[in-house]
Amino acid sequence: MKKTLLIASICALLSCSNDKKNESVITENETKIETSQTQNISPSELKKYNSVKEMLEDAHDFTVEQGTLKFINTDEKNLHIQVSKPTIEGDSDKTISEMVKRDIVYIAFQAFAKTSINKITITSIPIDFNNKKKYYDEYKRTAIVTRDRADQIMQKEFGSKDYSILFVSLDEIQTPSDNFSKLKFQDLDLVYSELSK
Repeated sequence: MKKTLLIASICALLSCSNDKKNESVITENETKIETSQTQNISPSELKKYNSVKEMLEDAHDFTVEQGTLKFINTDEKNLHIQVSKPTIEGDSDKTISEMVKRDIVYIAFQAFAKTSINKITITSIPIDFNNKKKYYDEYKRTAIVTRDRADQIMQKEFGSKDYSILFVSLDEIQTPSDNFSKLKFQDLDLVYSELSK
């Protein structure tokens, strides 16, 4: 009887571990399918907006209603926006600081890719996840960014000023590409310092 129970327990454990292996294989395969469905886009296919405001509203990354977007100056020739990503208690100084820089890089390159704007001032300041009226001023950064400077970074990073390479099409939705991730993650400090000179 004890021997039968032991064999049954071992079989159950093996079955569970096999299920987990199968789950991870399925997950990996699903990821590969998703990746293979993304397509590069040409400059003429890159979605364009009449204004940065329209672009931000369409993306829903930052919204006025949630307190994560403010227009300090709405004049497109002297546009100044403030963006705020929520942060939670326990986030390290490094994590928050990188998030602030990443948001500036993200907004700048998205704006130059998808609008005709030539200069934008971006302030990034974290907001409390639970209290959307509480901002963390100690992490606040502001960068005045020009298209010329962004063009130079594009040329240096990719040997091209074609902003369409920052996006791919996934089921007809344009999403940031691996190239955009390179700017926002791998080369973040370098890109941010070049952008905010």
